[in-house]
Amino acid sequence: MMRASILLLPLVLGGCISLLPEPPPPPRVFVLESAEVATLPRRVDATIAVALPTGERTIMGTDLIWRTGDELAYVARTQWSARAEFALQNMLLHTLARQGAFSAATRAGESRAEYEVRWDVLDFEVREDGMQARFAADVRVVASPGRRIIAQRVITAEAPVSDRSASVAAQALARAAREGSARIGEFAAEAAASHEASAAEEN
Repeated sequence: MMRASILLLPLVLGGCISLLPEPPPPPRVFVLESAEVATLPRRVDATIAVALPTGERTIMGTDLIWRTGDELAYVARTQWSARAEFALQNMLLHTLARQGAFSAATRAGESRAEYEVRWDVLDFEVREDGMQARFAADVRVVASPGRRIIAQRVITAEAPVSDRSASVAAQALARAAREGSARIGEFAAEAAASHEASAAEEN
């Protein structure tokens, strides 16, 4: 009888007491993808490739970043559905395809391309001062053959952040990135068209 009581004791206790902490709630996940953009009037009969962007690991991962002065902090329990470097590459690729200035757009290394966008993401965060989501990238357009840089520009875009909620921050960052992608597409098309015109004059 005593042995049965001892065996039942852990079962009784197990139903009343948990020695493990409750798991934290899962993070909220937001997508970072392209949106509809205006078709560009110019047309370059060439393929453009988009390289994977480089940047600081804190802003190129899955976390959303909030900046206060020189301090960077992660937005709690909030993530992108993919690493920012891959999501931003896909966003620019699809933006170029929708703008229609080039005959085709592809990822760098997938197929032969006459032009390539290489870029370093400098900023991709919500800034406390001014409550703005900011996107900035150092963009270079490279032409083949020779892999020569034909144009370079720092492209920036911002979107207001109305309050401190995670969803508002994510939406503002996505808007800033989309506007930045559209401006990069316009810049790349302008650079390629100018390069094509110069090559035609030389020939």
